[in-house]
Amino acid sequence: MRFRLRYMKYLIIILSLCSLALSDLLKPDTANLRTIHVLFEWDQEPNAVSYNIQASNSNSFNNLYINTNISSTMHIEKNAFNWNDNVYWRVRPIYTDGSIGNWIDTRYFSIGNSILGNLNVDIYNDDLIEDGLVMYSQFAPYLASGVIDKYGNEIWNTQSYVNHINEFGQVYGMHFETEGGDQFNYDQDIIWTTPNGTPIDAHEIKQLPNGNYMAFTLDVIRSGPIPLGAWTSYFQALGYVADGVTNEFPWLGLRLVEWDEETREEVWSWDPFDHFTMDDHDLYGGVWWGAYFNGYFDWLHSNAFHFDEEEGVIYVSHRHLSRITKLDYETGEVIWNMGLPEQYTTGNNNICTDLRFSFQHNIQLLDDGTLLFFDNGNISQLVNDDEYPTTRIRRIRVIDDNHCETVWQFDLPELMFGSGMGSVQLLDNGNYSIYTFSNGGEEPGDGCCDLLEVTPDKEIIWKASAGDNERAWYRSYKIPSIYPNAFSVIADGYQNIESDNGETLDVIELGEQTVNFSITNHSGYDHVYKYKFRAIDSDWFEDVESEISISAYQSAELSFEAIQTSESGSNIILSIWPTRHIYSRKDLEFSIISNGILGDINGDQNLNVLDVILLVNMALGNSEIDINGDINGDENINILDVVLLVNLILES
Repeated sequence: MRFRLRYMKYLIIILSLCSLALSDLLKPDTANLRTIHVLFEWDQEPNAVSYNIQASNSNSFNNLYINTNISSTMHIEKNAFNWNDNVYWRVRPIYTDGSIGNWIDTRYFSIGNSILGNLNVDIYNDDLIEDGLVMYSQFAPYLASGVIDKYGNEIWNTQSYVNHINEFGQVYGMHFETEGGDQFNYDQDIIWTTPNGTPIDAHEIKQLPNGNYMAFTLDVIRSGPIPLGAWTSYFQALGYVADGVTNEFPWLGLRLVEWDEETREEVWSWDPFDHFTMDDHDLYGGVWWGAYFNGYFDWLHSNAFHFDEEEGVIYVSHRHLSRITKLDYETGEVIWNMGLPEQYTTGNNNICTDLRFSFQHNIQLLDDGTLLFFDNGNISQLVNDDEYPTTRIRRIRVIDDNHCETVWQFDLPELMFGSGMGSVQLLDNGNYSIYTFSNGGEEPGDGCCDLLEVTPDKEIIWKASAGDNERAWYRSYKIPSIYPNAFSVIADGYQNIESDNGETLDVIELGEQTVNFSITNHSGYDHVYKYKFRAIDSDWFEDVESEISISAYQSAELSFEAIQTSESGSNIILSIWPTRHIYSRKDLEFSIISNGILGDINGDQNLNVLDVILLVNMALGNSEIDINGDINGDENINILDVVLLVNLILES
């Protein structure tokens, strides 16, 4: 028989697994930060409707950085702190009646040094700039990555090297604590790293849709010839034949490798020597002069890839061949090579030779099927008859795997030519965020390295440049925030109650047959959250495992309906996390009680003869069974329950 849920009386027996009975300050959870945008988080307090958070440079709190009230259990402070600050902070609850509780705790942290150096910033049209921050990575004069706001203020930094940030805010690169390719976060936590001892190339590491990771490795070298050129006599002076035929010199070709997310075992790879001919190589961009000094020929200098799950292909950029390749992921076979005409010795079967790009970076496939990449243009004067070396932003569409049309192109000014590095990103508002090496700046003393934001109409509306010529950056990304994993959970009705023996208990009182939670996405990224809900020690609730989508800076409600209750109460656990940031999983346990009157069959909040009549009909099988009629808790409704109900009425 099916029991119809009603509320129970005196149900304040609480089991011992209350997780939030002892509240705590959660973040920052380290004493040394590398950001001035600080995320604070703490446990939910019973009966609290809001919280007062204070931060000061002294433990007496007589000089406050912040003193604000918020309704969440998370606060991201973006304006109060500076580099080298020392910070004490504390939180206290504010209750429904306006009274203020005790401080939960007091914690301390320090903020480290600014490391990026000064920038020269020009804002040409503030109204058109997309909101957000800009991250860029640096490999000279020292390894670093950082985030700035539109005024050039340094927001976050690390001594690690970032080479990719995806649409979910996941960060990839080379972390200073490892010698491999890594995924890490803005808290400097390492999420995943490549197998120990694997020689990882620094250009690109990404996570694939299947959860595995992919990067280039520096472990494929073959012996090849030294072609004839202006460098021939120099190699011959080193003892090489250098006749363009003899295989005598080491050629490096980067291998593309996929590793299993869990085991870190290699599960797929692509070796360029198996698919390309060594007859295709650069003769005009100075690569052989680099080989003379380095002792090996950097044949391809593969520097970017894009995995397309929908079509099952990979697009790969090979800089030193001025070539973009489309690979079949399943077979590894080349579908097409896009590049220069045959006379430039970088391929005799290339498509889209009319584009004449050279030494490109940062290939990516956009949602509309177009390819976007940074055309450095190192030999643009040779292949395009340009007046001066010209860097271009290319957005093209490949038609029938055969020819190309240009969707959008932006030719950078002469003094923004970038011979090395470079990146481009299509923003949500249609603008393009660009980094170019610039090789010296527009005016004497400007320095190198320009970050740009450009409209679809090709208007430069924002520019930030390095303050000296010693910098060498790699890529830049515009990001909405530095906490892509930030979210909070509030349990509705979490409160203190007093039990029959006078003990104060922290519980959720079940009302309207449901327990409810409010989930807030505090990040600038849209996320899908996976959650699991279950009762630990009862069958009050069915187990639930599902997902919910929450847009940036928005909230959503989760509600779970009780299928039955009992006098023993229940403990429940909610586990929830952003699917792309599993390390941020929250496991929250609560004790649940019901709040009704035992024996109140008709739910009128009174015990009387009407309830007796209903209970008698249930005992006789003449009406629907209600679990609230099981007065003695033996899971049966009979004359014993009727007798107990009559006694309850007489005693009330």
